[in-house]
Amino acid sequence: MTLWTDREFGKLWLARVISTAGSAVSGVALPVLMYSLTGSAVYTGALAALTAAPYLVFGLFAGALVDRTDRRTVMVCTDLVSAGLLASVPVAAALDALTPLHLLLVAAGVASVGVWFDAANFGAVPALVGCRNLVRANSAIWSAATAVHIVAPSAAGVLIVVIGPAGAMALDAVSFAVSAALVRMILRPLSKTGKPRSTLWADIREGLEFLWREPTVRLFTALGIGQAIAGGAVSGLIVVYAFRVFGVPGTDARIGVLFSALAAGSFAAIVLMPRISGACEPRHVTTIGLSAGAGVMALLVGVDQWWLAVAGTALWGLTSTVVIVNGLTVRQLATPDHLQGRVNLVGRMVTFGVGQPTGALAGGVLADAWSVQAALVITALPLVFAAGVGWSKVKAGPDRELGHGLK
Repeated sequence: MTLWTDREFGKLWLARVISTAGSAVSGVALPVLMYSLTGSAVYTGALAALTAAPYLVFGLFAGALVDRTDRRTVMVCTDLVSAGLLASVPVAAALDALTPLHLLLVAAGVASVGVWFDAANFGAVPALVGCRNLVRANSAIWSAATAVHIVAPSAAGVLIVVIGPAGAMALDAVSFAVSAALVRMILRPLSKTGKPRSTLWADIREGLEFLWREPTVRLFTALGIGQAIAGGAVSGLIVVYAFRVFGVPGTDARIGVLFSALAAGSFAAIVLMPRISGACEPRHVTTIGLSAGAGVMALLVGVDQWWLAVAGTALWGLTSTVVIVNGLTVRQLATPDHLQGRVNLVGRMVTFGVGQPTGALAGGVLADAWSVQAALVITALPLVFAAGVGWSKVKAGPDRELGHGLK
């Protein structure tokens, strides 16, 4: 059976694509709504920070608990909770009761339950497709999702003009409900059966010890921190960057073009990843991606024409996605099935959960204190440092063989 004739994988794939389509719309609408309400780069950056901070708060417990429970149930329940939280935004807007605090709470709530979904999904994909199909499965999910991201932000820009950003967010609530239904329909088990043989704290300790002692996983996690800090700054500043540098307001449909360019770059990275991973060692892939990303941030600082900003944003999507997907695949291949949730959540916790909010908040504060360009320059420094570490490891020798944990 090939990946695309596997109906059970198809259900998971479709669930992720539909949910991603809705999230791509709210990913544009939410910061636009916040900036429209406040005019503050700090508040807008705080939104980006709150999408990542829950990984730091819940990462250890979510990974350990999900590895002890049914992954399908966790995925369905978290999708439904997200749907309810997102639906509250258009309701509050209709009642003229929407506030910045409400938006921050919704962002934090959706991100918090998303930690539990990710913990389950990290283990569900390799459990469903196996080690041999894992790279193709990740590429299939990410390529479809990023293809949606190319179209959805432009559509979001139109929707924001027509029905407003709060109304556009209602679509994301529907997408989460549909995703929950599709995941519920998957017939094959997404978890191994059996009762836990140790305590919760022992499970947490086991995941931490594996990440620390496994040299390849430890290295890629460390390199990911630099990427996450820079990525947090770019995510938190993209709407502010468009307005302050080019005079494009949040209600302008061109905002959607900028987000679509970001997704187009990500899509190119996903399409190329199977060939890249087959031709280069993982350390080379990540290090080149980090180095190129630093160059792209320099480009974004120096441009003064809109089309160059769009092109630079697309290049950022390409380089950052290469680093992220390569790191995720390495962790999945190097980690045994019973540790998938814990190790991947801890890895995401220290990169996305620490680096992303740090970069987003720092970017917002620096942009309000000095300028968007200064914020991008300063938050690019961790990326440069990570690239330097990566090149030093490349010179030290080749990567070891991966995949032992999943065979």
